[in-house]
Amino acid sequence: MSQPPEEAWFRFTGSCTFILALIVPTLFFGCGLAYTIVKSESKLDNLSVPMTKRQVIDEIGRPDRVLRDDGRMLVWEYSLTARRQWLYELGLCPVSVWIGGCIIYPFTNVAMEHEREYPHHVVLVNEELCAWGTPSAILQRRRACESTGMLPGRPPGAAGRPEPVVTGLGPINRDTVNRYQTMAVMLLEDAPGAAGSGSRVAGIVTTLLLDLDINVVERAKLDEVLKEQVIQLTHADDANVLKVGKLVGAQAIIVGGVQEWERHEQSRMNKVSLSFRMIDVETGQLLFNGEGHLTDFTTDDPEGSARLILHRILARFGSQTGLLGSGRIGVNWELLEDQGARFYLVRELRSGLPAERAGLKVGDHIVACNGASLSGARNDREAKHLCQVQAGGTLQLDVSRANHPVRLSVTAEKRPGL
Repeated sequence: MSQPPEEAWFRFTGSCTFILALIVPTLFFGCGLAYTIVKSESKLDNLSVPMTKRQVIDEIGRPDRVLRDDGRMLVWEYSLTARRQWLYELGLCPVSVWIGGCIIYPFTNVAMEHEREYPHHVVLVNEELCAWGTPSAILQRRRACESTGMLPGRPPGAAGRPEPVVTGLGPINRDTVNRYQTMAVMLLEDAPGAAGSGSRVAGIVTTLLLDLDINVVERAKLDEVLKEQVIQLTHADDANVLKVGKLVGAQAIIVGGVQEWERHEQSRMNKVSLSFRMIDVETGQLLFNGEGHLTDFTTDDPEGSARLILHRILARFGSQTGLLGSGRIGVNWELLEDQGARFYLVRELRSGLPAERAGLKVGDHIVACNGASLSGARNDREAKHLCQVQAGGTLQLDVSRANHPVRLSVTAEKRPGL
């Protein structure tokens, strides 16, 4: 007995839908197509000048790596796939789908000795987009951003950012800093009429302390203890704050506040003033006191000014405690390990600074500093200590470049803020 045409058509469309429901996930996930589409370099097409840091994040998301953040210039790295990478993945689909596709995604890299992702850099100056693209393609534009601070479309005379007025003093030094392996950044007080300014400054302090290889109590853990202590901290005194520091396992706490956080959009000017104290939770001793202020006529973004102030204050803290040398050579590197030996991989060179002038190149492997091998360094702090240099001092670098040894001599310049 034959089926009615409507029922036969219903069964046919139902079968097709079922087949498509199997095929589409297989193509997009089993073959790795979804990953390559989400990570495609075409997302950079959404960028344009002028654009703020927040707008950049909204358009293309947060970076995979921060290569540079000195309070004025930000260099972000995104690992992205080529525009037509999905065609390559689709070609390998008959094989990759059985091996795991994007679940075991390195398979498609190895299959044809083809790299799936490439680094792309996004450069922001004073919180505004300046250049973006592959490192080699934007090299000249990036150097223009770095050397002049001029943003596209900004009139002459607006380039160049003033230096903040900062102080940073206290008894903590290179002999005592190791007692304070973990610190807690407490809730900083907001500036009058600027709700949230204290938490934004606290976030910047946390990031900069992590860059100095100091452990910082996670915000979630700190918030949990603060909720339990909310009554005592409503009108907090030092004793209650120190108690919270002990509860979260910190040896020192950071407290403070924002005194000014003013933004004037029409005149493109901001005023920021802030201060913080670092206190020993056991003794209540003041370890370090930092404060600074800045009136900036080149941008209306107070957060950028706050970052610059804190960068300069913590540079003094780092130099005083031996976590930073007083000199800089202008290189961002990452401590890696290969076959049990550690080395610094050069990620970025800052244009016009000593490392670039001495002939160091991106991709170089630094295996020793001043004759001290990095292979035995137990952690990043030990490696940084081996490669520290004071202003005007010379740093001898033993470099492995394409498996060939190179020795470079770099004379450091004074670190800004010292």
